[in-house]
Amino acid sequence: MEFGRFEGELASLEADLLAVGVYAGASWSDGGPAAELNDALGGLLAEVAAEEDFTGKDGQKMRLHTHGRVGASRIILVGLGETGASDGRDLASRAIRTARSLKLKSLGVVAPTGATAAQLVQGTVLGHYTYDTFKTVDVAESTIERVDFVNASGSADSVAQARAVAEAVCFARDLVNDPPIALTPVVMAQKAREIADESGLECTIFEKADLEKKGMRLILAVSAGSSEEPRLIHLTYRPDGATADTPSIALVGKGLTFDAGGLCLKPTGSIEDMKMDMGGGAAVLGAMKAVAAVAPDVVVHGIVPSSENMLGAAAYKPGDIIRSYNGKTVEVLNTDAEGRLILADALHYATELKPTEMVNLATLTGAICVALGNETVGVFGNDDDLIKEVIASSEAAGESMWHMPLDKRLRKQLKSDNADLKNVGKRWGGAITAALFLSEFVGDTTWVHLDIAGPAFADKTKDHINKGGTGVGVLSLLEYVSRAGARLG
Repeated sequence: MEFGRFEGELASLEADLLAVGVYAGASWSDGGPAAELNDALGGLLAEVAAEEDFTGKDGQKMRLHTHGRVGASRIILVGLGETGASDGRDLASRAIRTARSLKLKSLGVVAPTGATAAQLVQGTVLGHYTYDTFKTVDVAESTIERVDFVNASGSADSVAQARAVAEAVCFARDLVNDPPIALTPVVMAQKAREIADESGLECTIFEKADLEKKGMRLILAVSAGSSEEPRLIHLTYRPDGATADTPSIALVGKGLTFDAGGLCLKPTGSIEDMKMDMGGGAAVLGAMKAVAAVAPDVVVHGIVPSSENMLGAAAYKPGDIIRSYNGKTVEVLNTDAEGRLILADALHYATELKPTEMVNLATLTGAICVALGNETVGVFGNDDDLIKEVIASSEAAGESMWHMPLDKRLRKQLKSDNADLKNVGKRWGGAITAALFLSEFVGDTTWVHLDIAGPAFADKTKDHINKGGTGVGVLSLLEYVSRAGARLG
């Protein structure tokens, strides 16, 4: 798919479909691209809009053939509702889906007010995404060859970077959508090596024997019931001229390639989609895939503990006490609270790198979905400035995040009679006690925890989000690291 820019009279743009966004309540006398096309069509757009009750309400679409009156064969008006930061991305994603469903070859997208070419590119790539790796029938092959953007600001470099970022999100989506028979911890590590080779990153993979030697017993315990060996993945990006004094960021993502719940087996209705329990690890690998294209002025570490959580004969058991990598002992009361266990060892490993800041992502708790629903990430942390920076990055990236309290009054729920910590607290405040558990393994490092359990997997397609794995977090992480150099330098 080729991208281009169009300059000239809008009515002369030749495309199979021309997409124009319309805001709620806009008048045909207000000027702008929709009004320009309406004039070129002798008022036809306004007439049809009145007949179809098209008012620009968010999600509305109105499509018509031009019968050769303008250069585009078809025009689609897309309702954008009230003006917002994601307008360009939403318009482009809706337009590309329509063009693909009609099996068209060319598309034109007129940038909404303030939208950049980068936003349009991201919307186009993300909206064009489908997952059909394992389909052999009814595969929807794309016919789209070219997309032209109109009135979109931004350099060719910014467009190339936006495409790399969007493709990284699609990569993360593929990882989440891959079935667990195809994406094991070993395969996840192989994909990390491929990323390193493609992007010039440093890559270290810790195999089972390495984890045993280092004493990462929590990762080993979680994986013990599976025939698939665990891995700890470590990718590193270093900017040109980096020195020992260059600020560094550690991104840590939970990589449970399948979570059966261990001996605390998940029930039917909760287990079917547990291939998505590596969404945090997928986001980190996605971000690392595009980090060289973003080229931040900081060192970036991408760390993913990857395992399965099964219930084989050697599976760890409720009541087991396990010594973690940082030395603290953990009493396991629920084997289905395994993500925090593998993250605990990985977080302590990350602290040994002495990062300036650290952010972890995990599909960690159902409790966060109760609190925030399925479209918002819960944000916990030990530093208000970093929390604000991560949330600001998410807003710029068009992802929804919300600051949650790391309420230390609940810490007593993790107190064990037999060990340093229990791995679960009570039902209420479960997302908070999970975050508090993780905080025991970050030391003095400035740290934020993102609980992405809600938005990591979507049950329907909406705008640039596809049904299935969403790749949530990739856009925010890349925005965050791209801003870090100026802030930390």
